[in-house]
Amino acid sequence: MGGLIAQIIMKVVVSLGGSIVASPSINRNFILSYVDMVLRLKKEDISISTVVGGGKIARDYIEAARSFGASEEFCDEIGILATRMNASLILSALGEWAEKRIPVDVEKVEDDNVVMGGTLPGHTTDAVSAMLASKIKADLLINASNVDGIYDKDPREFPEAIMLLRVGSKELLGIIKGEHMAGITTILDIKAAKIIIRNRIRTFVLNGRDLENMERAIKGKSFNGTEVVL
Repeated sequence: MGGLIAQIIMKVVVSLGGSIVASPSINRNFILSYVDMVLRLKKEDISISTVVGGGKIARDYIEAARSFGASEEFCDEIGILATRMNASLILSALGEWAEKRIPVDVEKVEDDNVVMGGTLPGHTTDAVSAMLASKIKADLLINASNVDGIYDKDPREFPEAIMLLRVGSKELLGIIKGEHMAGITTILDIKAAKIIIRNRIRTFVLNGRDLENMERAIKGKSFNGTEVVL
């Protein structure tokens, strides 16, 4: 019997911390390794969309603008520009495979292999990645920052903090505190967490610098990090 058999494509959204991509300077080797992973997995019918954070350059500019008296909304706009600069680096490294534009509105995204940064003031790139995962009906959302997972308290302040292998929705909301501010550096902001919980998005939190570990997580193998249990 003739006809084509539709391929089953796994859709993944990666929220990639700007601190990994370009802090304190542009991490060319990481960018090339990340892009190599994305292209390799594409051949295995795993489509990866990437939302890139602003990192140190965003925080430096935000801090300077805030010291000059800029509003939080204006500081957010500055941070968004930085995220798009970092996203442009990933997009450039992808070459002809990627469309040479960065979406600025999640609702207008129609593809499942985009690269983007921030969108609107009041939304971190974590929140944007959660919104994108919901929009494209992703099978998995990965929050890839410069820490190994979600801890019971801030490991930067409390050396005895314990990394949680699994965290439920109520526990997650209890750990994440504070209102949005431009340049916020929490492991996962409250808006993103609520989107993840409301839309029941399968989510892993891990250290983005370890790409072998990230690939194991994407392929459903044992990995080092935290799973958000919904």
